[in-house]
Amino acid sequence: MPTSSSEQTTTKRDPHELLQIFESAEDLPTLPEVAVRLQRAVDDHDTGAKDVAAIIEDDPAIATRVLKMVNSVFYAPARGKEITELQPAIARLGFVTVTNIALSTSIFRAFSRNQKPAFDRREFWRHCITVGITTKVLHDYCPIKIEQRITPDVAHLSGIVHDMGKILFERYANPEFHLALDSAKAADIPALKEEARFIGMGHDQAGAWLAQKWNLGPDIQAVIRWHHDPLSCDDENLHTLVKLVHLADYICNYQNLGDSGNPSPTFDQRVQQELDFTPDRIGDIMEIVEAEAQKSEILLSLAE
Repeated sequence: MPTSSSEQTTTKRDPHELLQIFESAEDLPTLPEVAVRLQRAVDDHDTGAKDVAAIIEDDPAIATRVLKMVNSVFYAPARGKEITELQPAIARLGFVTVTNIALSTSIFRAFSRNQKPAFDRREFWRHCITVGITTKVLHDYCPIKIEQRITPDVAHLSGIVHDMGKILFERYANPEFHLALDSAKAADIPALKEEARFIGMGHDQAGAWLAQKWNLGPDIQAVIRWHHDPLSCDDENLHTLVKLVHLADYICNYQNLGDSGNPSPTFDQRVQQELDFTPDRIGDIMEIVEAEAQKSEILLSLAE
């Protein structure tokens, strides 16, 4: 009788060896120049909407998504008049939102779809979006004073990219990733544990490596690396954001908002205590999250 994936003998790969495989991959995606230029432009106080529009015009896919976003229910153009030009669209959305759209588009476009998918890409993207929405809602309704300044855009982007290591696994460790997810599902245990067993590291480590290589901000890098183990984050200034994403990720998995490929999500109860969130309060905010999630169809197009 053939053995199941969960019963197969595995040799744990050295994480350093796996990172070397990523590093030496000739087709490892790079963050597109447009996204890099946008990040730099946002940091320049002299940048205007005209400058950002000139950058985005070089990438029709990003330009199209910016126009779709500004005309969506999220931003409801004044008097129902459609915005058809980039400069007024950027002025309305703001530089950070536009940069987030560019980064989101670039991340999902950067990875090949040739391999057999380990999970439904659209539902995975839905999960990422709702984690972003939930992070923002948790921040807004947190009963304790939050010292770390977290904008809605940062909260949203954190949710979008927190699981980006899984996309890296799909491309460069596809067979092992399938085994890991199948084994986790069969044993009803967290996928992160089986990723370490079959692949040699978790998607949190892989994603953080890529985020650093792409020069994403330290807050985003911290979320990707520590969203499963927030209290291990070594930068106290970033603890709150990582904790919020940890809680948001668990809620979205538990509520089946999208599919992250994790059959048995775990949650650190200390995070809930430190954020002073009781189960009944979480139930209350879910109405807000679900209402916001219904408006997320426009964001789902980023994965298409």
